[in-house]
Amino acid sequence: MISVFDRLTAEFNGHIAFRERRPGIVQVLAPLFHEDGDMVDMFIAMPKDAGGIIRISDHGMTLMRLSYSFNVDTPTKQKILDRIINENGIQQQRGRLYLDTMPEALYPSLLQFAQAIAKISNMQILKSEIVKSLFYEMLGEFINSKLNPYRPFREYHPVPDRDDLDVDWKFDTHPKHIFLFGVNNTSKARLATLACLEFQRKLVPFRSVIVHENFEDELSKKDQTRITNVVDKQFTSLQEFQSTGEEYFKREAISVQ
Repeated sequence: MISVFDRLTAEFNGHIAFRERRPGIVQVLAPLFHEDGDMVDMFIAMPKDAGGIIRISDHGMTLMRLSYSFNVDTPTKQKILDRIINENGIQQQRGRLYLDTMPEALYPSLLQFAQAIAKISNMQILKSEIVKSLFYEMLGEFINSKLNPYRPFREYHPVPDRDDLDVDWKFDTHPKHIFLFGVNNTSKARLATLACLEFQRKLVPFRSVIVHENFEDELSKKDQTRITNVVDKQFTSLQEFQSTGEEYFKREAISVQ
């Protein structure tokens, strides 16, 4: 009977080696690499019976490797990391990533596992996901720390019979309230545009402010034109708002003391 090792050797055209680390645990040395050229750490736990489940594991090496250059030090970062792990079809247990498979499916499972490990180890993917997920959190932190004198109120509904049209933050400013929307995708941009048009139609006294995550990348040209023609002030990125937003409020409003 052909062993799983002979089968893998044939499937990898001989470009694979195996190293027994301890009884029942074999390290797989295959041409599957991280972006920096290091080989992906993979180990297989062999079942006692020939037809049993094989567990592919990294023995904790992936998250240890990640920790050298990226700290998963907040609940949000951990949540995003967990989501990436789950979306790539693998599981984790006490810092170890693993994938259970059957002997006949070991080759594609090894490829799946290696691809998932390489993606999880990619700091740029993690940073991009985290910045995207933290947009509203970071916007809220800036508002609460720098714009607190203007009494920000979260999720305000200016028109009582339109609870589907809410404002992310309302500020008690004079002569008009400022309604601020955070926008990080097309759907939110269109909703903010619709809300501002409806508030104008209802003669609600306000000035509208949009803070984009990335104005150029998140919206099509048509959506950029629509929202620009409706709102009073836009900040094209969170970084721009953090740099100049406080001064804008000082110019446009009288804080309520």
